[in-house]
Amino acid sequence: MNACRSTLLFYGRPTAARLKICCCLLAAIVFCLLSGCQQEPVRGEFRLGDPAPDFAARDLDGGVVVLSSLRGKPVILRFFETDCRFCRADTPVITELYQKYREQGLVILYIGSFYDKESSLRAFIDELGIDFPVVMDGSAKLADLYQIKVYPQTLFISPDQRLLGALLGAVGEAEVVEIFAEHLQQVP
Repeated sequence: MNACRSTLLFYGRPTAARLKICCCLLAAIVFCLLSGCQQEPVRGEFRLGDPAPDFAARDLDGGVVVLSSLRGKPVILRFFETDCRFCRADTPVITELYQKYREQGLVILYIGSFYDKESSLRAFIDELGIDFPVVMDGSAKLADLYQIKVYPQTLFISPDQRLLGALLGAVGEAEVVEIFAEHLQQVP
């Protein structure tokens, strides 16, 4: 009965009204199709060997870190949270790696999550003795740029600015040395 009633609502109208309804429906369909074409393209997943997206970010000491200016050096980008137990557990290991390999060009950049406050980031740095740059990603621009959905995540960028690897969770010296083996032997 409802189908009959809706058919009567359409066919029971004069031709001009039916034409108006059809034009409106057609316009709505065309609008939906065309508006879908104007959306920004969705970037696919990163793959090993893909170029690392460039960025500029201010660290907590006021310095500006620009990824492209680090060309020629292996770079670790560590997306972390101050209340993450894995981050607390492996930060001393990462700090030791930095001390051991920074003369060979290793650069480490810690990137705090969007909801961490500056005071908690500074407390984390002091407590764990971090002596490499830490960036506050307050608006999650870097996390979005690198498609970070879960913390902690560590990205390894080659000296020619390509993605060498990504690790979710805790990081140890063995993984870093394995991923950067050929790059840690070269002193820039």
